[in-house]
Amino acid sequence: MRKYNVVLIVLDTLRADHAQGLDKLLDLGFVKYEDVYATAPWTLPSHASMFTGMYPSEHGIHETREYQLDVAKIARLRMAKLNGGILGQLKEEGYNTYLISANPIVSSNFGFNADYEYIIDPIYTLLITSIDKILDKIYAESGSRAKVLSKLIEERRLDMLLHGIKIFVERRIRVIPKYLSEKATRNKGGGKIVGLLGRLKLETPFFLFVNIMEAHDPYNKPLVDRRRLKYIGKWLATGLIDPEAVRLWRNYPAHAEEAVKRALEAVETLKARGYWDDTLIIATSDHGELLGDGGLYHIYSLLDGNLRVPLYVKYPGKPKKQRGPITLADVPRLIDPSAEEVGRPLVMAETFGISSPPKALGIEPEERFFHHKIRVIGRKLDFIYDATAGVVERVFRGDKEDAARLLEDAGAKLGGRSI
Repeated sequence: MRKYNVVLIVLDTLRADHAQGLDKLLDLGFVKYEDVYATAPWTLPSHASMFTGMYPSEHGIHETREYQLDVAKIARLRMAKLNGGILGQLKEEGYNTYLISANPIVSSNFGFNADYEYIIDPIYTLLITSIDKILDKIYAESGSRAKVLSKLIEERRLDMLLHGIKIFVERRIRVIPKYLSEKATRNKGGGKIVGLLGRLKLETPFFLFVNIMEAHDPYNKPLVDRRRLKYIGKWLATGLIDPEAVRLWRNYPAHAEEAVKRALEAVETLKARGYWDDTLIIATSDHGELLGDGGLYHIYSLLDGNLRVPLYVKYPGKPKKQRGPITLADVPRLIDPSAEEVGRPLVMAETFGISSPPKALGIEPEERFFHHKIRVIGRKLDFIYDATAGVVERVFRGDKEDAARLLEDAGAKLGGRSI
């Protein structure tokens, strides 16, 4: 039974080939793993895999074509059914659980329920978090917005709700111009996270999750740039990448460096506070970002730029040996004291279609944008399989015949699981 503390630091959107700065962790006793892949090209399904040890098709928390469906509600229900994955498991073992996130998707509103939650609110998150989601979080404990509203009216406290909304709006109107006029796109809450880690009392044994967003877009002013959506839509529809589009992503390396800087500061802070010898620390990313090298952004493609992520681990005891490629679904295994090795003969990543509404990208909702695709990665085979169309779409290593034979074999296993 483990009694060491567990820390999971996710540098959101950090590609493996832009994470060299994390090599400084090696001087602190970390082990660096190679050939590590995200299970999905965006935040929600990838984090769900890290917490549950499952692929997206198994945990069911991923994009859908039916945008009217409440993805947050689905995530909450699925995570609850899975007992929150390692969050629930560690709670049952007597751990105190802490969640510090600059990404509003990794929160209790999406089923990641920790004992103590700290959602960092950099200004740009207002642009990707609707008021509807914010209210969902506020009203989560009541179970019904109607009940809350009814209760406020009954107790003549509607003024409280209106006053709260007034303060919320005034605060946003006051600070948004500042962020639109200053070079603040690199500051996405990392500094606040480090500061919080410096003063937060952590009751041992603890599980601490941290999400750092500095490597995530936006990378330029203005924070809301409709050209970005237009360029992404054009690439999805035609396969063509506008040369001007690449310029919008030219600042990614600087943002990646900022994310690495904040992660190193977070680790040093934990060390300085004495959370070290009996603490397992994992530093990784949930997905990467395409920078014009085969595509743009990270909502759909299963290319290396989206899937290859860094992985550094400091063990309180003997390090685990790597046996084959690693998937982020192996995170629970990394913290399992009984596991001596990590890695699988084959790993996979999945997409179920674009995770943004087609209209927002200026494209028609064609069927091809919603195919279930699987990237299968092994030492001798590496290919993308379109499960909806039933065809091998692209081969990176090996050949289509080898891929077809693997897919035809009813007993074929991907990391111990069937397709």
